[in-house]
Amino acid sequence: MSIRTRLALQFTLLVALLMAMGLSVIYYLEKESTQHLFEQRLLERARITGALFLEADEQSRAATEKVQRRFMQELPEEHVGIFDAQGNARFLEQPSSFPNDLLQQLLRKRQVSVIQNDRQTVGLFYHDNQGDFRILASAVNVNGLERLAYLRLVMSGVLVVSLAMSFVLGRIFAQSALEPVRHIVQHARNIGASDLHLRVPVGQGRDELTELAETFNLMIQRLEAAFRQQQSFISNASHELRTPLTAMIGQMDIILNRPRPTEMYQEALHSSLIEAQKLKDIVNRLLQLAQLDANETTLPVGGSLRLDEVLYEACEEISVVQLDCKVSIQVQQLPEDAERLTIPGDRNLFRLALTNLISNACKFSNNYPVVCTLAYEANQVSLCVIDHGIGIAPEDLAHVRQTFFRATNARSFGGFGVGLALAEKIITLHGGYLEIESELHKGTTMRVVLPLVA
Repeated sequence: MSIRTRLALQFTLLVALLMAMGLSVIYYLEKESTQHLFEQRLLERARITGALFLEADEQSRAATEKVQRRFMQELPEEHVGIFDAQGNARFLEQPSSFPNDLLQQLLRKRQVSVIQNDRQTVGLFYHDNQGDFRILASAVNVNGLERLAYLRLVMSGVLVVSLAMSFVLGRIFAQSALEPVRHIVQHARNIGASDLHLRVPVGQGRDELTELAETFNLMIQRLEAAFRQQQSFISNASHELRTPLTAMIGQMDIILNRPRPTEMYQEALHSSLIEAQKLKDIVNRLLQLAQLDANETTLPVGGSLRLDEVLYEACEEISVVQLDCKVSIQVQQLPEDAERLTIPGDRNLFRLALTNLISNACKFSNNYPVVCTLAYEANQVSLCVIDHGIGIAPEDLAHVRQTFFRATNARSFGGFGVGLALAEKIITLHGGYLEIESELHKGTTMRVVLPLVA
């Protein structure tokens, strides 16, 4: 069932409920009014009967004739009876069966009224100089019942016609209301994998449909960025993996071309081992990055690390691996309680992030010293890795976080373009974020900000 039909049905059901309630109230009030008016006519018939048969001796002839003329105007299927205080019938216009308990009720009340099936009966207490009497009158309100039946018929017809019109109008209004959705669907169908630059039109208003269109466009924008990043990743990964493989294959071809001295075989194997180690490093970093992207890496429960200790360990590790790199640590401000520098996390994983940042700084520092600073600032700690090397061009700064991306002035240096992306993923996993400030030919500052446990 389409949304348009469903909305039309819901609108029709709502109208049906409201009309049924309204018509029921109208019918109930009309029925009560009809019964009340007929009750007053029956009471009048009872009083006329009492005046005619109990007070004839006290009235003039003209008054008696007037009462007689009024008495002759009978109601449909009228039954009238006069009973004395002992319940004996003093007058019955015709054989009648009044409710048995009606006379008993008149002993306690001066006036009663009951309705059985279509017959309406009233009784009243009547005092006369001959004693106390009880007069009963009953009849069938034929005209009233016919009016009520006709009213029911008219109401049923009005309800059916109104519901039919409500359904038709509901479909028209639903179609008009859903017209923007149809346009969004039409434009969305035209957006394929090769057309992610297209967008659905956004209306001028600020309603839910505008919000839907904006959200859809935002999703397409993210997909477009993801596709571009994927294409860039595949291109760069292919290049990074192909370079060592090409070197290995070239050396193997040369060695196998003709017999060589043992030293050349050893040299070729050593060179191939270095290229294979590069491949292994690339694959390991890609695996770590993929695990972080897929949220497969989680922080150990109960694990913790002290930021100052991990920073010293990372700097010491870089000093051992890159002997020509000069790294110094400056502690600018510490909390009174040194344990405040402890955060929940994975010590080895966070050390890997810092070594990646420091290694990059050493690589691009042009032999200038690299400075690592540690500062405590209002429930957070900032770790800065500062170099005075080649810097990053403004047009490259927005892309350096992407996997395998390498700035234009960094392509002559070794590396794979994975370390910075991996470091940022690890920092994010620990609840922090990475800020990058750089000026071409003057250096770069990598600032890691981490919240502390309150």
